[in-house]
Amino acid sequence: MAERLGDIVRLTLDADGAESSPVIQLSVDQTRTLVAGAQQDLQDFFSLAETWAEQHLPAHAAAVTAALARALDVAPTP
Repeated sequence: MAERLGDIVRLTLDADGAESSPVIQLSVDQTRTLVAGAQQDLQDFFSLAETWAEQHLPAHAAAVTAALARALDVAPTP
């Protein structure tokens, strides 16, 4: 669960067992940086997977990368 408390974002790992669940508190700026980094990591992963599929599965690369793009919610490269 994520909740914003002023300039702090509080992440509770198990919302159902919130009393015993670990809690992470980050500033809004730290949270934005973390999310931007995760988005870049996913885009980089997709790019590498796309290249791999083109090299190792040329007949199926388009289908594989399209499915992966849907799963990761990224735009395939033209």
